[in-house]
Amino acid sequence: MNESNATPNALTGIRVVEFGPYVALPLTGRILGSLGAEVIKVETNKVLDEMAFIPAWSRGAGQPEYQRGKRRITLDVRTDAGRDLILEMVRISDVFMTNFRRNVLDRWGIDFPEIRRQRPDSIIMWQTGLGGHGPYYTYKSFGILVQHLSGVSLMTGLPDEPPGVVNTSYSDYHTGVFQPAGIIAALMRRNLTGKTATLESSIFKSGVATCGPALLDYQVNGRGPQRRGNRDAWAAPHGVYPCAPDPVSGDADRYIAISISDDEQWGRFRQAAGDPAWAAAPEYETRIGRQRNHDSLDESISEWTRPQESATLMDTLQQAGVPAGIVSQGTDLNDSPHLKSRNFYQDTQYWEAERGVKATEWIEGESVSWSIPAKMSGTPIAFGKYSNIGEDNAYVFRELLGLTTSEIAELEEAGVIY
Repeated sequence: MNESNATPNALTGIRVVEFGPYVALPLTGRILGSLGAEVIKVETNKVLDEMAFIPAWSRGAGQPEYQRGKRRITLDVRTDAGRDLILEMVRISDVFMTNFRRNVLDRWGIDFPEIRRQRPDSIIMWQTGLGGHGPYYTYKSFGILVQHLSGVSLMTGLPDEPPGVVNTSYSDYHTGVFQPAGIIAALMRRNLTGKTATLESSIFKSGVATCGPALLDYQVNGRGPQRRGNRDAWAAPHGVYPCAPDPVSGDADRYIAISISDDEQWGRFRQAAGDPAWAAAPEYETRIGRQRNHDSLDESISEWTRPQESATLMDTLQQAGVPAGIVSQGTDLNDSPHLKSRNFYQDTQYWEAERGVKATEWIEGESVSWSIPAKMSGTPIAFGKYSNIGEDNAYVFRELLGLTTSEIAELEEAGVIY
């Protein structure tokens, strides 16, 4: 969906049918939409995406981050008329992407062979949890579970504790970035050769792809991943260190991350710290020595950082050429002068999801949403409009598919467009 701009977006003229819930697929659609593709999001008030109810304290406020920049329509594809309408959309679209299982799609009459019959040159993107075939094909999965299955969790946490996870759908976000690249590549290939493509992506494989060094370590050295907490196999010191309570809120949970990879950086750190006596100990002169004496080094650094304000200390160390950064909390990210200077946050409306109530009757609220991190020098990447569920029914069904007002009304009465 293009914003008013003299320069066309990179994917202007490409139309995408997005059919599926949760995180990775909608994130894929948002990225394609920000690049100029017209993304038509197919959903229904009858079965709401569970993501419509996050976060719990402001249900629906998280949706602009995944559904922005799309045309959102309501359509029950489980009905014969609904199936016919989504197939009509396929005929006028370049890409069909879904994360529903193929047996479900087949039951609804919109499996991939049917998609291909309707639009022979369609690019089909099928997102799965664990893959479209193989021993795990029928297994149930979700983002946090995949962190364990892919091996990510075995590289997080402390050595004497069970594997830990990032408390979010970590691999879904990687999948949502990998998939647009595959779709764009397939579109380029079709443009150059006339050949179409059916792409299959999985959250599991996206998770494994983030474990590359650990996998290589096993292949070369026969060594499994080690949980090191905040330690690093090379850098020393490497960790997070306590700082003074926040001067405004009084929050004592403040830390700074410091990572020193070589002796030159260590010298800069000593200078920035005022070259205290403990830093001049001979066991800290070399990286290997600092690695071997990391516990005592951490204790000394912690005593030095504890009375200092984290953001001020970050600036001091960075100006000295030492890699350091605050451990951000929500308020830090919200108030970040750097993110604000990059126009990262934009105001948005949203609607508070409520089961059993049509989206058109949901209460509207105001929030902020992040913009796509990437920028292009000559081609805009749009922030895009955020539509409510079904807000674009008239555009899609009347303008694109040519239905009359009375035909749309009949389909609404029959619960097809709902």
